[in-house]
Parts: sequence; structure tokens; C-alpha cells
Amino acid sequence: MRKAGTDNRRRLTLSIIIPVTEEIGFLADMIAICRHLAPLEMIVVCPQQLMGTFQLPEEAGCRVISLEEPAGLFAGRSVGAKHAQGDVLLFLDEGRIFPLPALQRFLFPVLYGNAQAVLSLADKRSSRNRTRRGSVRCLSLLVNECCGRASLQEATLFDVPHALTAEALREIGTDRLAYPAEAHRQLVCSQMNIAVQPIAPMKERQSFRPSLHAALRWELSRYEHMVVEQQIRAFSRLPVRAGYTDGGRRRDIVEGLFQQLAGIPVTQRGSWPLRRSSLYRGQRLSVIIPACNEEATIDDVIRETLMLEPAEIIVVVNGSTDQTAAIAKRSGVTTVEYPEPLGVDTGRAIGALLARGDLLLFIDADFVIPARDMYPFPLACEKGIDVALNDLSGFLEPHHESNLVVAARQALNVAVNRKDLAIGSMVTVPFAMRREVVAAIGWQLLLCPPKAQIASVWTGFQPQLVHEVNIFSSNRFRPQKHLAGAGTTKSAAVEQILGDHIEAFQYLANQLCTIQGGEQVAYGQNIRSRQRGDYES
Repeated sequence: MRKAGTDNRRRLTLSIIIPVTEEIGFLADMIAICRHLAPLEMIVVCPQQLMGTFQLPEEAGCRVISLEEPAGLFAGRSVGAKHAQGDVLLFLDEGRIFPLPALQRFLFPVLYGNAQAVLSLADKRSSRNRTRRGSVRCLSLLVNECCGRASLQEATLFDVPHALTAEALREIGTDRLAYPAEAHRQLVCSQMNIAVQPIAPMKERQSFRPSLHAALRWELSRYEHMVVEQQIRAFSRLPVRAGYTDGGRRRDIVEGLFQQLAGIPVTQRGSWPLRRSSLYRGQRLSVIIPACNEEATIDDVIRETLMLEPAEIIVVVNGSTDQTAAIAKRSGVTTVEYPEPLGVDTGRAIGALLARGDLLLFIDADFVIPARDMYPFPLACEKGIDVALNDLSGFLEPHHESNLVVAARQALNVAVNRKDLAIGSMVTVPFAMRREVVAAIGWQLLLCPPKAQIASVWTGFQPQLVHEVNIFSSNRFRPQKHLAGAGTTKSAAVEQILGDHIEAFQYLANQLCTIQGGEQVAYGQNIRSRQRGDYES
């Protein structure tokens, strides 16, 4: 720690870069404030079509650079950085004004401290910011976590202000500044010292650009589409699953079934149909229940499930050393037995492959859900909903907002422009699907529920929240799964769930590279067309 008064280093010089995108906004006012930061230079980067629409006073001391050709939203940052000569580069925009004292505090770590970069966080002291995390910020939180920079929280190079030293700029490369997600990934994966500073713009001095930021509550704005696409592509450049554990999944067994190299070890086939039903207008319900050492609950789980009048119940017993399989057989249901543990979700995939029903309901064997709370899920699918999800939003406590698993679930739905699904997820039981969804995405994708959920949207299906079941209070606590081990900060369950979501994002990134008609399809256009059901296989 340096002692006060002992640092004789010179003050670093400052270049301020203000890209202009679609309108001038509060450019003149922002420049007037920035003059008091005593910068070496101020650089305004402006599209050619806006040149001549504004005039800066001579005393402003700005250099205006024209973008001659149409460029991306963030291209002005790259162009301005290439012309900058200062030791530190401060990036702002024309649409928001920040108070001078706030900017001075913001710059302190790079001008006088040991930071090579400083990023901005929304100032949560403002009542305006004490709301649920912004739609794209959950993705930023995950990127920082995956890159080992959890301390950065939601801060990224998308947000302004941010400041970089010349050293940090060399690490990133000026060209990458046009693609903030990739620039940010490069920065956080380096050994640079990165500081974060809370800062809020003046409330009364923020411009509004409808073409960029306007959107209904349940959809992404044009700006959010740009951010999400870049973030998803950044995930594709991380290691597979970002190095997170896989929950012990026996993917080799699933692959053997997929290649028809092995059969399913069914030790008892229940009668078909197990129950005659008038509940689903002639459609038949299959219920899939993976189970491992659940002799204490499996009988009650099956008893409640029978009230749904299913055509079949499939219990996939794996790795059990107790009487789970024997109890399931006594109940007369179809029973599959694997001597080895299959790992999380593998039993669901195998059960889906075996199922013959029109509607598939997935539950767990370790806790009992009353029939009245299971019934809405197959009922929704009978009424035409493709994927029926459990809505857990009402059961979240305030401290859950910073929970990584909650952020991952929200990010998954944001990534496919389904903000309305909130944290609805196929990770959570109960959920139900129509058979045609399973046929379209492939039963084997159910091995990784977030990937299956993204695939269902990508192929034109419409998941919906249909009922609320509080599984937080029911799910069995398993210390080996839900507690972090020695020397780790995350439990095995959290690692596995995060890895599943990264795997889903990496799957989506691969889909974004699909070539249709010889041209790469834009992200926003692609997602919107699939939501209209325009998907063509």
C-alpha cells in the first residue's frame, strides 16, 4: 500500500472519446463538462450524414472525425481510439451527461491508482436502480463469472463511461473496441488490474432514441439485440461449458442409445395404457421420473401421479442400492434399471426416448408434488402450449437477485428474446412438453435442459409459464451436491447448472453461424422469425 504523499509519478494524460451514433443529443453540454477534466484532447467521432448538423464552439478544443461508411453501433470507439494520443482513454456517449465530480471520482483509479481499466456500474444508491437486473446485465454477470472476474459484477465495456490505459488498449487491440463483448472478454482474461466504479448520469439529461432503445416489456430492443448477439458469440470463444463440471452425466450411454448400439434395460413394462383418461381429449400422457435411492418417496410420488390418469409412468432407476426399483415395479409402472448412476438429467432423456404418449410430463422422485399442482402442466400442453414451464418468480427472495443460477436462467430466456419467461426453465420440475417438440429437437438434448429449451425456441416452439409450484421448500438438501467443497466457492450443483447454461449459449452461437440462402442471417431477424413459427427445416 502506497503511503499518502510518497507517490511522485506524473499525472497521466487523458484523451476523451465521444462517438455520436444517430443524433447529437447532449454533445455540447457533455463537452463543456469534460473540459474541466483538463484532457489532452477530446475526439468526437460522427457519421458522415450528421456532419454539418452541429457546430461546436471554438473554445471546446475538439477534433471531429467523420465515419465515411456505414458502421456498427460501436465502431466510433475503435476509430476514436486509433487517433487518441493520451495515456488514458475515457469513452463517453452523446446521450447522457455525468456530473463532473462523478467523472473525477470515476477516473481516479486509472489516473492516480494502479488500475489499467475502470468500468462503470449502475449506482444502486439511486432508487431508480433498485429494481430487478436489466435484461442484458444477467449475461454480463455470467461472462465475468466464467472469466474468473466475479468481482466486476455486471460491469462490461458495453457501458459508458469506461476508461482504458494505453497498456490495456494494446492488450485488447483498437479494432476489437467495435465489438465490446469480444474486447471485454480479451480484457478480463488478461492479467490487467480492472476497477469498477458506481456512477449515475444526471436524470434530467438523458436522451431517448426510440429506434435504438424502445421495446415492449416482453421483448428486446434493437440495442439489446446487438448486445445479446455479441455476448452469445463471446461465450462461443470460451472453453466448452467454460470448464464447469457436468454433473456426472453418462453421455456415452445416451450416445450409444442414439446410435442404436445398445438398448434400454427395461425390467418391467407397465400395461399400455396404464389408465384410460378423458382428461386430455384423447391425447395420452407419459410421466417420466428419474430416481436414485428414493425408496422413502417413490411410492407417494407414483400415487400422486396416478391421479393424473397417465397412459404410462416411466421410472428410470439408476445407481440405486435400495428398494426404489422394487417399489416402482409393485406399482405396476414401466421400470428401467441401470446399476450405475447416470448423472443429472440423463434419466429424463432416456425416459423421453422410451415414452409413447402425446404429452410428456417430467417430475423428480425425491419429493412429492400434489396432483393438483402437476395437472396444469399436461393440461396446458393438451390445450396447445408446446412447453409448459414452472413459474418460480413469485418465490424469489430479494437476495436471490445476485444469485448466479437465477441470473443464468434469466439470461437463457433473454438470449432467445423471451423476457416474459423470466427465470422459467426446463431445469426445474415439473415441466411438460408435446411429443412433436421432442421429435423436432431430439430426445438426446434433454440431457442438458437449458440447451433443450433454447433448441425448442430456435425451432419455432413457444414455451410458456403455466403454473407456480414452490420447489425451493420441497427439494431435498444434499450436502455433497449443494454445499461448496474445501477450496471451492461453488457447490457441485451450481457448477453443473452454470455449465449447462454455457453449453446452451455455445449451442446457440453455433446456430447463429447457420447459413441460409448463402447469407448469414442476422441474430435479431433469426430469433423473431422463429418466434413467428417461420422456421424451415
